[in-house]
Amino acid sequence: MMDPFTIFAFPVAELNAGYLPRFGRLSSLLQAWQLLGKHGESWVVMVQFQGAVWVKTLFLCLVLGLAPLIATPAVAQNSAQNNFQTRVVPLPRLKPAPPALSEYLSPLDAIYLRRGLSAAGDGDWRELKKAKDSIQDPTAKDLLRWVRSERDPNVPTDWLTYVVHDLSDWPRMVSIQAKAEARLFDDPLSSRRTLEWFNGKEPVSGEGRAALARALYQAGDRDQADRWLKSAWRDARLSRDVQRDLFQEYRSRLSEQDHVARADHLIWLGSRHFSNAKALLPHMNREERAVMEARMELASNGRNINAAVDAIPANRVNDAGFLFERARWRRKRKSNDYALPVYLQIGSPPTTENGQERMWAEKKLMAYWLMGDQRWAEAYRMTEFSGATSGAPFFESEFLGGWLALTKLGQPGVALERFQRLESGVTTPISLSRAHYWQGRAMEPLNDPRRDQAYAAAAKYPNTYYGQLATKRLQGQTARLTLPPQMISPQARQRFEADPRVKALRLLGEAGEERYFSTFAYALDDDLESLDELALLSQVSADYSFMRPSIRAAKQAGRFQSMLTENGYPIVAPIEALGAEFDIPFVYAIARQESEFAANAVSSASAFGMMQMINATASATARRHRIPYDRDRLITDRDYAARMGALHLHDLLEDFDGSYIMAAVAYNAGPRRVRQWIERNGDPRTGQIDPIDWVEQIPFSETRNYVQRVMENMQVYEARRNGNVAPVTIDQDLRFGSQHPSVR
Repeated sequence: MMDPFTIFAFPVAELNAGYLPRFGRLSSLLQAWQLLGKHGESWVVMVQFQGAVWVKTLFLCLVLGLAPLIATPAVAQNSAQNNFQTRVVPLPRLKPAPPALSEYLSPLDAIYLRRGLSAAGDGDWRELKKAKDSIQDPTAKDLLRWVRSERDPNVPTDWLTYVVHDLSDWPRMVSIQAKAEARLFDDPLSSRRTLEWFNGKEPVSGEGRAALARALYQAGDRDQADRWLKSAWRDARLSRDVQRDLFQEYRSRLSEQDHVARADHLIWLGSRHFSNAKALLPHMNREERAVMEARMELASNGRNINAAVDAIPANRVNDAGFLFERARWRRKRKSNDYALPVYLQIGSPPTTENGQERMWAEKKLMAYWLMGDQRWAEAYRMTEFSGATSGAPFFESEFLGGWLALTKLGQPGVALERFQRLESGVTTPISLSRAHYWQGRAMEPLNDPRRDQAYAAAAKYPNTYYGQLATKRLQGQTARLTLPPQMISPQARQRFEADPRVKALRLLGEAGEERYFSTFAYALDDDLESLDELALLSQVSADYSFMRPSIRAAKQAGRFQSMLTENGYPIVAPIEALGAEFDIPFVYAIARQESEFAANAVSSASAFGMMQMINATASATARRHRIPYDRDRLITDRDYAARMGALHLHDLLEDFDGSYIMAAVAYNAGPRRVRQWIERNGDPRTGQIDPIDWVEQIPFSETRNYVQRVMENMQVYEARRNGNVAPVTIDQDLRFGSQHPSVR
């Protein structure tokens, strides 16, 4: 005969650890009561009732603590006889109760959500679906739908459709929608249903554009169908099979120029796409085919380079794509000097975004090489004809061209024009402050009365490198940095908490899912429309001890010409505990730039912990200072990590006579690079070279940006540790280098 009920129990602490342990089966409510009274932890009790047809499971959560057994067996037996119901009994505790499973979900939903997230980590999509189907809370259900849609390559199409249409403002939507669009192309719906699917939503992939074009052709709208077909064909990444199928299906709708445009696009994408490009060669004229073949032959260092180059007609030898590959081949196989005439011959930019990026990467490399040889005019020519109106090719080429014109060629008028163009195409505080500061610098030799206005515009961004330098230009020795307080309005808090994505974020935080939490936080910090909401997002991230998303949300405050200082520039105990022999603001500045204070950070270059030290450097530092070395402690022990990083910085400051900029370069790129760039660009410690210009001549974008971010961070941390106000000393800090400043 079947028992009327079965009792199970397991510790809440194990659930809070993020997994569901095996149930321990108990024989009676009496045994459950004795177990709960005996152990100093919280338990979940499950009473499973047996029915003739269905098994109904009821989870009753009891938060109980370490206490004497105050219930007698008789009491327990009476409870068992009372319709099998269980009540929470408030027993006294000798230690605080552990946190609830969730502040936002029922205990049962919290259990199933964590089970589903754990299943996603294991790729167990059947178990995730079971967990999703068991959840009552709609946001928790949606969270599991989203996780599977993002992770599972074989997720059902109906899941993708739901996520794309009902969760359209959730993260990673472009990749999720692209996955759904590939299904629409491979397994098409009727034209009516396809058009309904795209109603109000533009395709994000080549397959999506092709699927929409197919539906429009079937519906008789040839003009719109041609538009989407050509868009898919000319500049989308398509697999070999999709390209073949699309060509066979719509060959009559595609022109020779469409094939030329696609081949050009594919060749700019690189050698992995050459097979698709070669498939198009028979469908274009001999002249175009010769250019494409020569480009691919040069790019792949083929055996027939000379013949391929000679086959190009005279009227096509100035093709930007051909000149790019020819110059690049010469640079890589011969020398920069051998390649330079070809680079200088390029007079028009590529038409594709990828082409502009690749062209600028090559020309930037050549520009900095020429700058190292003080060939300023030729370096300037490398900054022309980028063709870009946004992104790195635009703002890097405009800035470098303006900087060269002003500081090396004596052409402030040309420089001002380029800095003004730079301003028109950028939006971030770092780039805007740079544009305004250098406009002011260009206006000085022109005696332009708008100079102070330009510096004032840059100074609106006081936590940026050039904003601080502009403040110093305007205010001189009286310049001070005052960090603003942050007050959050009730309306902003209400708006923030009403966003379902915020609830999803909190559920991920409770579950300890840092990866998914960060994905949501990074998407939200781009979308939130007020400073107050960014402050709330930063605080939520900090509440769950996720430092990176907290700081990155705070960084977005620059969009509102403001700062979020408390979470954006946190004060952390391991750094505060360092001794007076260390330059604490400098340590903070490095840690913020290296890891955003993430203790568990491990980079692709195998740098570990909050201070991002590689094994060789950390080991050498430990030996030098006679400290036992343990690589694991760089991640598990923030005090140890902070001290090791601070010691290494101390060593670098001593090695480079107290120069902050050189110590920062060495920390990021290694001491050898510092010495190389001193040899190329001079030594700013002599006082004969402007350190601002020296930093701008660092040929690596990452290191150049790194130094500027570290220097600006130092100013803010001086204020953070001094009641949120401090003198602006960035100009002096850039010039430090005659002695080690133990006390600044």
